[in-house]
Amino acid sequence: MTRAGADSMSEYTRQNTDFISRVLAHGDEEARAYALALLANSGSVEAIDEVQAQLDEIRREVQ
Repeated sequence: MTRAGADSMSEYTRQNTDFISRVLAHGDEEARAYALALLANSGSVEAIDEVQAQLDEIRREVQ
């Protein structure tokens, strides 16, 4: 992947953590796999932390 591609993936991930969290919480198996791949390849620890915080909030809402 080119540097520009990695940068745009990282930027997209940082800007869409809420959407990614919702996909992980409510999406089907394929959608969750794409969301996890996006996070894993984004290179953004901050985005991963933000998604985790949002998933924790979703968990509290569901309980």
